[in-house]
Amino acid sequence: KPVQRQLGLRTVVARSGELAASVELNGTVIAAPGTSGRVQAPFSGSVQPGPRGMPTAGRIVARGEILAWLRPVASAIERGNQQAQLAELDAQLAIAAGRVKRFEQLEGALPQKEIEAARIERDALQKRRAFVSASIDQAEALRAPVGGVISASGHLTAGQIVDARAVLFEI
Repeated sequence: KPVQRQLGLRTVVARSGELAASVELNGTVIAAPGTSGRVQAPFSGSVQPGPRGMPTAGRIVARGEILAWLRPVASAIERGNQQAQLAELDAQLAIAAGRVKRFEQLEGALPQKEIEAARIERDALQKRRAFVSASIDQAEALRAPVGGVISASGHLTAGQIVDARAVLFEI
């Protein structure tokens, strides 16, 4: 019944009478590869609803629309290692920032290439820290690869843990 409601099918009581001849064919409907798409999990994670809630079969979506968010799940050891790496980067960044500050005060007495090298090192550490920080708990958007109607949603619920490469939605 739920599928009939989504597809707009109505049932009526059968009556006997004269009807046109019909032919029933066995077959399978296959979507054209250029107009259909799958959304798979790039990594193991927890599925979170998108801006319009959890997508269900029958919902019309536009290409590029965010269907859901996938938040990575990590074991306690992995999370601890990432936080330790973040703390180490914070310490290195503090040392590099102090070095840059000292070198800038000695500008003129110190070669410019040493000052630039210290700035580059500080900037590189800031970028590494940003990447490690983002990898700890940043969710990835799961977008519709094509526009169309969701034909299968894998019965996903908010917070469900999915494996990498699991098919989440078919459009």
